[in-house]
Amino acid sequence: MKIYACSDLHVSPTHFSNRARAFLEEAAQQADLTLLCGDIYEGTWCHLEESVKSPNGQKLWSLIQRLPEAVVLLGNHDWTLGDYLGDSRHPVLKSHRFDMDGKSYYATHGWIEYDLALSLLAPIYKWLYPLLPILAKCWTRKKSPRTLKLEAQKSEAQAAFYWRKVREMSNQAIFQAIDEGCVPIWGHSHRRHIDAYERWLSINCGDFCEDDIGGIVIEDGVARAWQFERPL
Repeated sequence: MKIYACSDLHVSPTHFSNRARAFLEEAAQQADLTLLCGDIYEGTWCHLEESVKSPNGQKLWSLIQRLPEAVVLLGNHDWTLGDYLGDSRHPVLKSHRFDMDGKSYYATHGWIEYDLALSLLAPIYKWLYPLLPILAKCWTRKKSPRTLKLEAQKSEAQAAFYWRKVREMSNQAIFQAIDEGCVPIWGHSHRRHIDAYERWLSINCGDFCEDDIGGIVIEDGVARAWQFERPL
């Protein structure tokens, strides 16, 4: 059996990676199951509905509908995606646990934070997130250059703190996997990795937007990084 898993495509009116298209086209031909682990559409820096209904969004949805069997998982950038996918032939879920090839898998977008914290914010996500860039611009216009410089220094520290937390999520994923006897498959951090600890495994799908290095293939229980073999 063969599983194809990806996350963080962030498809929008202006972005749809050629590598993401190639991954989904290959999955349509070869995968027994495809996992789309959240943030497949961009709904933060533009309205999610615009991304879904754009030509890029419709091309993505057409590719997803061609997949023989797939699960669409919600991410923090497309948390309300289910509102726009009434015609989906594949389930749209927050997380998905299943057994295949003698292993139990648990697929989600992020680890811990998106299963717990953001579930409480889901009802207001589609209204709040599109406003954030506008509010941020209005706020910065009112600040002095000195204040902006101090905040830039502060933001660097906050970024370092954030990425420490992202790495902690990777640790949490493997600890949870050991506790529950499952293999976690997730995304969110935009950094693809297959972490193996003795017989335990944790898989991050990477991204198709920032580094554009994403995609995992699991065949007969063995995970490997998907390789893009066609020229851009």
